Amino acid sequence: MNDIAETAADEKQTAAFIFEFDHLVATLRDASFEVLLSIYDDVDLKPVHYSRFCLSMGPHKTIEQLQNGLGVKKGQPKKVSEELVSGIKMHLESGNVQVSDVLRDIVVQARERNMRVVGMTSLPPQARDALADRLDLSGLGIDLYPFSKDLEPYPRADAWLRLTKEWDLIASNCISLTTSAQSCKSSITADIPTISFPDQFTNFQDFGGSLNVVDSLKDLKLAPYLDHEIAVS
Repeated sequence: MNDIAETAADEKQTAAFIFEFDHLVATLRDASFEVLLSIYDDVDLKPVHYSRFCLSMGPHKTIEQLQNGLGVKKGQPKKVSEELVSGIKMHLESGNVQVSDVLRDIVVQARERNMRVVGMTSLPPQARDALADRLDLSGLGIDLYPFSKDLEPYPRADAWLRLTKEWDLIASNCISLTTSAQSCKSSITADIPTISFPDQFTNFQDFGGSLNVVDSLKDLKLAPYLDHEIAVS
C-alpha cells in the first residue's frame, strides 16, 4: 500500500472529489472523433454527428448506429469497431494524454480539504495501469475506480453507488465533475452533488440538477460548493 492509500485508510476519508478520468484526462470523446474522421475520410463528419450517434454507447457498439444514421457503410460494423478501438488504444499509448494544470489545481484543492480524489474510468486494464504509471497518478493523489473495462461512454448510476459503498464514502460529502448529461444525471441519482463541464460534443445537453455548468475549469473553486454557498440551479 502506498503512502497516499495508507493516509486515506488511516483518516477514513468519507468525502471525495470524483471526476470522469476518461474524458477529463484520457479525452476519449475527442480521440474517438479523430479516429472516426480518419476512418470516414470521404464523409463530411461533424461533431454533431458524433453527438447524435455515438454518445450513448461505447466504440464496440456505436459504429452500426453511426453508419445507419449517416447512410454510409464503410465495412462490417464489427471490423470498423475494431479499427476504432485500435485507434483509441494508440491514442492512449501516444504520450499525448496528460493531467492538465487546471485539473491538477482542482485536485490540490480537494486534497487540502482532506478529500479523496477519484477518477472514474472504463479503460482496459493494461491501458489504465500504463497511464496511471506514466502520469504518476499515485504521486498526484489520484485513485482510479474502474467501473468497467470496455470503454463505456459514461459511468451509470450503479457505478457511482458502488463507488460510494465500496470505498465508504458519504455521497453528500462528495462532489463530482462530469462531462455529459448522462453522467451528470447518474451522479445526481447517487446523491452526489455534481458540477458539469460539457465539451464540444455535449454542450447542447440538459444538465438540470447540476450545482453549476461551467465552460472552463481555469477558475473553478470547490470551496463554495462544498460549503453550500451555491444553491442547486
